[in-house]
Amino acid sequence: MTTQAARKNLEYFTIRIANQDQQIQHAKAGYDHWKKDSTFEQYWDLYLKERSEGPWGTNNKLLTWVLVRNGDPGGEIYAGCETYLRKGFIKREGSQSVENTYLYGIASVVTPKQHLRNGYATRLLSLLHHQLSSIPSPYSSTLPNCIPSDVPLSKAIGSILWSDVGSTFYSKCTSSPERKGWVVRDSQVTELVWKILPSNSEKLEDGWEWIYPNDLTSISTKLSQAVKEDLAKRDTTSRSLFVHDPSSEGTISFVPTKGTWQRPLIIDPEPVGIKYTPADGNETIVLFSLRTINIGDRLLITYIHNLLPDQLPALLNALDILGNKAGQKEGWIWDMSNSSDLIEAWEGLRNRKARYGRRQEIDGHLLGVAWYGDREDEGELLEGQMWTWC
Repeated sequence: MTTQAARKNLEYFTIRIANQDQQIQHAKAGYDHWKKDSTFEQYWDLYLKERSEGPWGTNNKLLTWVLVRNGDPGGEIYAGCETYLRKGFIKREGSQSVENTYLYGIASVVTPKQHLRNGYATRLLSLLHHQLSSIPSPYSSTLPNCIPSDVPLSKAIGSILWSDVGSTFYSKCTSSPERKGWVVRDSQVTELVWKILPSNSEKLEDGWEWIYPNDLTSISTKLSQAVKEDLAKRDTTSRSLFVHDPSSEGTISFVPTKGTWQRPLIIDPEPVGIKYTPADGNETIVLFSLRTINIGDRLLITYIHNLLPDQLPALLNALDILGNKAGQKEGWIWDMSNSSDLIEAWEGLRNRKARYGRRQEIDGHLLGVAWYGDREDEGELLEGQMWTWC
């Protein structure tokens, strides 16, 4: 079929939650694109491990969706993706209260090589919006928009997608002509890169202590409460604001855990964060991953909470200890748009050679956000730190 003919016939394609054979097809298409020196067996083992062991993936929180022909719903796939169900909070336009809600993370969007450039991924994602939200479908009622499934789906207020193909493609994958797809805001795709320095000591400065994987449940509860309190103070006179909930199962452990699944532990146990507890009890918390190759081969700060500029030297000295053990030369952090004082402090440490700016257009993990609430509202996601990556 020619590209032109395929695009004319997209209405004859629908989506479904993948069966096992279709999961394998999706994994093979993903492996062709993202293999990163692994075998397919290793790639497939990780694919299954996410669904059986990852706290973010069990009990159908992680699903594979595929585009299929209406007449062959159990057969060949023409595009595929994954969705991660996560908890969130929303403060609606004009409201004084914070409500619980859901968000989805969209990942592993891929088209098998033989089907590239026919519009299949766009069709898949355009239909997907309606499965994840309460937005009514504008498509023909004479053809199915989704093959029915027994899997219950929570309806979300929005979804996110981290683009490696630039800032515009996914914005065009819309649920209807009146709505936008996944929109990239330049303020949320910033980065700061700094130099890891040789470390002369293994000792943390007074008041600082490492956070380990077993600590993350209690840490996530603290961060969840802080996020909810911050949202409650926000002005929503002109639009709704929403945000991920750090206590959503497995979300803050996602990046470091996936990192350790693809490499040996650098030390055992391997820290995933650090905290500072002053006398007043107002904790500073910084979460990180020493190496997660799917994002980039740097020391990755995934979450910053209550970090003050005068604490930065002590924090970076601590990260030097682990960064050197991991063989890292640089550290990386995303979305510091609300932290101008921290950016200035980082840049003021001349030996760190900090570089702040927009992430690169291609392979830059650019955060795109789709809003599923009232069309006139255009709700806004508050922040895009690395902990919500998927």
